Amino acid sequence: MTLEQFLNYTLAFFMWLVLGRAALEFFTRDLNNFFYRFFYQFTEPLYKPYRKLFPCCHTLLLLVSLLILRFLVIKLL
Repeated sequence: MTLEQFLNYTLAFFMWLVLGRAALEFFTRDLNNFFYRFFYQFTEPLYKPYRKLFPCCHTLLLLVSLLILRFLVIKLL
């Protein structure tokens, strides 16, 4: 596995985690829920810097930045 593939798969994994968390937030925000807690634990370190810079719409900005990073990894590496 090359570095490009590793970065691409890692960014894709985080992108799907963020999408999963965003979808679950429509139904619950209860940390006692196993699925929400799973997504919360893995995505919270990604959300923290975005919350400080952009108090609203941080999920959308996080998804866009992950997509841009994936595009750059695929095209430049």
